[in-house]
Amino acid sequence: MRFNFTIFLLILNIITFGFIALLNQRTEETGLKAGSLSESIGHEIIEANRIVLRGAGIKKARVLTRKGSTWAMTEPIQWAANYFAVNRILNQLQFLEEEASFSVQEIKKIGQSLGDYGLESPLLQLSISSTDNTSELSMGNPTEIGNNVYLLGPDGNQIYVVNHQAIDSLLVDLNDLRSRKIFDIPVFEIEALGLQIRNTKTTANGELRVRIAHTNGGWTLEAPLNADADTSRVSNVINTLSAIKVERFIEPNASDPVLQGLESPFMRVTLQGNKRQQTLLLGNKDPSAQGKPTYFARLDGNPTIFTVQAAPFNELQKAQEDLRERNFMNFTPSKLHSIHITEDDLKIRLQKLETGEWQVIHSKKGTNITPQRADHDVMIELIASLRSLRAIDFANDTSTPSDLDRFGFNSPRRTISLTHSDDSETELILAHPENENRKLYARVNGTEFIYEVDRRSTLETFSLNELKYRNRILDTLPEAARIHSIKLENLDNGTTIFEYVQKDPLIPWVALLAEETNTRRHAVLQLIEDLRNFKVKSYLIDHYTDAYPLDNEASLPWSFQISAKILLPGDETAVEDHRSYVFTKRISGTQQPGGSKKYNSVFQIQQSTLDALYILTEDMPLPPEAKGEAVPEPQAIEAIPEPQSPAIKKDA
Repeated sequence: MRFNFTIFLLILNIITFGFIALLNQRTEETGLKAGSLSESIGHEIIEANRIVLRGAGIKKARVLTRKGSTWAMTEPIQWAANYFAVNRILNQLQFLEEEASFSVQEIKKIGQSLGDYGLESPLLQLSISSTDNTSELSMGNPTEIGNNVYLLGPDGNQIYVVNHQAIDSLLVDLNDLRSRKIFDIPVFEIEALGLQIRNTKTTANGELRVRIAHTNGGWTLEAPLNADADTSRVSNVINTLSAIKVERFIEPNASDPVLQGLESPFMRVTLQGNKRQQTLLLGNKDPSAQGKPTYFARLDGNPTIFTVQAAPFNELQKAQEDLRERNFMNFTPSKLHSIHITEDDLKIRLQKLETGEWQVIHSKKGTNITPQRADHDVMIELIASLRSLRAIDFANDTSTPSDLDRFGFNSPRRTISLTHSDDSETELILAHPENENRKLYARVNGTEFIYEVDRRSTLETFSLNELKYRNRILDTLPEAARIHSIKLENLDNGTTIFEYVQKDPLIPWVALLAEETNTRRHAVLQLIEDLRNFKVKSYLIDHYTDAYPLDNEASLPWSFQISAKILLPGDETAVEDHRSYVFTKRISGTQQPGGSKKYNSVFQIQQSTLDALYILTEDMPLPPEAKGEAVPEPQAIEAIPEPQSPAIKKDA
């Protein structure tokens, strides 16, 4: 039984091997024909590491060599080859098929020679070399019939007729055969950017050296000083440099490194990657450039001279400042515990409570300390402004005691002290010289750097007026509270502009105001809504006054008063409460002061309240559409008769 099974396996193997042999035979029949052009050069193409193009159709021989997967041109210039152009040549040759072929012996029998086919002095000679072998092809004249050309095979004994289009890739222009890319280190691999700039005004020895290195946290300026670099700007510069291309190659016979400024380049740009680096040397401007200016340039270690656009490199001449990080306040907002803003005897203390809310305390010598709730939105804006405080210039990088005195830091304009949840502190000092009215300088305690910041916006941000930080919500009614009545009076003439009472809580205010025009009804409803949650735009005075003072001599009287009766739910009967606010006449489209005796304050009212009061108190007549009335049809305007020309008297 076991013997029969062995015989069966043997027969199965014979059938399988026979099937494989049949497939191989068919493959050979459909594959390369023996002696075909593709077969004779196929191995060299696949393993090619050197290509030489020369002949009557090319002015100068072109030599391409491969190192790894990269092709480079070594003649007539030394430069990286265009990867796609080289691969197109190899692909065309790999699949080159002949239309016909005949031997050299056959043409000699009929009295012809290689010269009759243009193969004695060929238009193009192609040499393809691999490690083991070299194949040469010669291209001659086009055929008399068809778009074909004669080609002498690598053995020199066979002439092939091939399609002329298959040979076009071999005659690629020299500019197309050269890569226009300059730096070939991938962006993701770049670890450092180095610059050497000659003839700068900022250095005593006439040369500025800048080095920026990649770190785990971004980019760091390592020279000419140690400071943080602007990560986004550095990334943009590196991307720009990596994408820069050659504008024009300078032929070797036209190259003059001395005249073109490359013997003593004014700038060196170095990109450093993983265990390799490339340095670009920049010389003089190209006087023959058309359009945008260009510089002569070459890569260090490569004699080939070319031109590049000038603009990206002009911007690099201020790299020390342009690529430096201008945001210098580094702290975590969520860990901020307190902010103290001080000038002489004045101090604003902003303290974060356990609830997460903030309170503001204003203190000065001889005054009582009164905590007030700080406004949530104002605090968010203040902390964001602190975090994003930005230098507009770098005033000094190695400050000495004399420098601190010169910039005014011995008598600072503001000191902002930040305390963090881990008990660490950050102190920001703002100062300016005594007679300086335009600039403001900033310094973080413990560092040598002095920055220039925007004077006006920075001092406004860190105001010593505690009213800026106070909670803008002056009063909020409980959700169960009901506005029973609302009244608006003109205090100048003692008249009542309107008064409404909601006797039945089941009748909504919209129904009570049904007889009013749409515009007035919406204005009254807006005032009712604002009374439930009375919010001010800003505080003007920290106490109530009988009129709003414009200056020491003039003031604006309170011209309007809005009052409301509030019913608060009680055990058996509702508890009655009142609210009352007074307002001046409107000063502008966005300003109208108001006051409250109850909350002992004077303030600017918010825009919604201002707009509603304007509709209800303005004396100017409203247009029909604002009062809900029909708009009358416009009357036709009679045409003005054309003026008649005066009679012209003729001289007698």
